[in-house]
Amino acid sequence: MKKSLFIIFLLFSAAANAAAGDLAAIMPGPRQNSMGGAFSSIADDPYAVFYNPAGLSNLSNIQAGFSLARRMSPLAGEGEVAFAYARPSPDIANQTAGFGYYAVRQGVQGSRNSFSFAMGSRTTIKYFQKPLLYGGGLKLVNMRHAQQSNVGLGFDGGILLESNSGLKTSLVLTDLVAGLGGSLATLTLGNSYRYGGTVFAVDLRARGEYSEFFMGAERDLFNGLLQARAGKGFNLDKGDYLALGLGVNTLPLTLDLTWSMPWKGFNQQAGYYGISAAYRFGAPSFNEKLVGEAARKAEELKTQINDLRSQRAALETSVATYRVNKNMLQSDLSMMQTRLRNTEEQLKTLELQILEAQDRKEKPKPVKTYVPPPPEKWPKLHKAETGETLRSIASKYYGNPNLWERIYRANEKHISKGLPVEGSVFTIPAPPPEGR
Repeated sequence: MKKSLFIIFLLFSAAANAAAGDLAAIMPGPRQNSMGGAFSSIADDPYAVFYNPAGLSNLSNIQAGFSLARRMSPLAGEGEVAFAYARPSPDIANQTAGFGYYAVRQGVQGSRNSFSFAMGSRTTIKYFQKPLLYGGGLKLVNMRHAQQSNVGLGFDGGILLESNSGLKTSLVLTDLVAGLGGSLATLTLGNSYRYGGTVFAVDLRARGEYSEFFMGAERDLFNGLLQARAGKGFNLDKGDYLALGLGVNTLPLTLDLTWSMPWKGFNQQAGYYGISAAYRFGAPSFNEKLVGEAARKAEELKTQINDLRSQRAALETSVATYRVNKNMLQSDLSMMQTRLRNTEEQLKTLELQILEAQDRKEKPKPVKTYVPPPPEKWPKLHKAETGETLRSIASKYYGNPNLWERIYRANEKHISKGLPVEGSVFTIPAPPPEGR
């Protein structure tokens, strides 16, 4: 979000010089005009053929749109009509062809007719694993002004970058036309950001030494049944206004209405009023789309539940492993404590022996008496190691491997398949009395 705000700030700073709008600068489409013309990074309907050919690859169905509009101007009113058609390639995946016609009439001031033919496709950036949309096409333009008519042939092209965070960035070169007596080449840098059900869009459009900044927004209402829009309108002959719009999404048919509010009051001759209709062939109805989205969300929730269950199973496994390790550590601790006690007892015995030796040295006794060693303490503890058997343990503690059954009876729970379980702590009972 901070990156988007920074980009908006840079675009706003760069738009210090605003071009006075003319017939060559305005763009078609009620939906697009209600968003201030900031559509180059959205480009998700057939009118992408006019704004950014790369966006044609966003379309998965055959679509056609038709619009009528009237634009107010301080010089003279202007009327326009537009038609756009897009068709995905049946043979090449992610490739869509588009056609557009845009006609403008402004009384005696002049007129404009343009025919656009474009193709859009997409690929994936190898090292970033992000989609890259690109497209281009030819344009035929007829401009009439002051009874002088010119015909030009040109090129449109653009790219569109998408990210998983909802940010889109576009770079478009349009109206690179030769034959009109002057350069109309326009460079557009656009950004859009989707936050929930709202899309914010900005475009910086530069032509020659002039640049103009456009911005708009679109908000989904009632699960996408309606879309409310607002934006800074295309000015014509220095007429500034706020554009407002409403879209009705009754798939496969969509309707868009646009009206405007002049900045300097309702008496100002500035604004845009238009209506358009578009049809998506083969697209599901709004109800089907709503049910499909609900099913998709349910599937996403199901996937999340399965992921949580997997995480829970992994945690349970980790807890079980921890408990096993804890038991082994407790066994090791118990054995070490036993060894510590034995060592302390041995230390005490040695201290007594030292004291006795010193006493004998200082006070020798005429008769040397025998002091029997302290009795060996049983039972003893033994930690089973790799390769040990019951016979080897019996031989170690009793000196007789045939006494293994005595150890077996005392430690049955630590014996598996006749062998000691590695790491288990055995209790070694006292050897049998001699003669038994």
